[in-house]
Amino acid sequence: MPFRPLLSCLQALARRCTIVLCSCTFFVLFCLVNPLTVTGREALSQGLVALNFDGDTLKLTDRRVVRLAGIDTPEMGSKDARPQYYARESRALLTQLTKGKKVFLHAAGADNKDRHGRLIANVRLEDGRSLNEIMLAEGAAFFYPHKGMDLQLSQRLLAIQQKAIQERRGLWAHLLTLPVARQTYMGNRNSQRFFPSDCAEAQRIKPRNRVYYGTLMDAFLAGYAPARVCPFWPIQQ
Repeated sequence: MPFRPLLSCLQALARRCTIVLCSCTFFVLFCLVNPLTVTGREALSQGLVALNFDGDTLKLTDRRVVRLAGIDTPEMGSKDARPQYYARESRALLTQLTKGKKVFLHAAGADNKDRHGRLIANVRLEDGRSLNEIMLAEGAAFFYPHKGMDLQLSQRLLAIQQKAIQERRGLWAHLLTLPVARQTYMGNRNSQRFFPSDCAEAQRIKPRNRVYYGTLMDAFLAGYAPARVCPFWPIQQ
């Protein structure tokens, strides 16, 4: 083949490669800037918030009940039991952030509902902020791992909690100064829940699943959540 036609072919091929490369580069940048658009993580649905039962559960105007995935807050109690420490503050913060506002429900893992029929979601405000993350960052909630939860979301929430603990935000400022914070605790690797070491239920954990923590803070930093039995949480004053 003569040299000049060969050169023309090579130049045409180079132009095509450049176009393909630019297209690929644009697609990659688009993915990075718009992850919710290109990864299939659009909001499952949306709604207006009517009220909050506590610091981690919303009721929408269409009567759906939404549980914020990956977090838990102190119990509000009942007419026969006083609220736990920081329960009122947690609910007040969530109410301030959401009442009467539109929220967007994003998938948080394999399951979209819990055993009570509540929707489980990573709930975002119209400005894109995650309520799950805000509650942890403000020290108004603690990390609550559960089966089927998205791994990246789980890791992100735990990191936010660890920072809130280090900065003694919200409930951590007082809770970690109490005598219960200096007691020892035992965790269950299988459930990722922890118990006071002297709790009878803790002794039922299989030895291979036992994890020992020297303080309350150690258990929370490791990403374990308090078990419902043998409660140690202080009562609201």
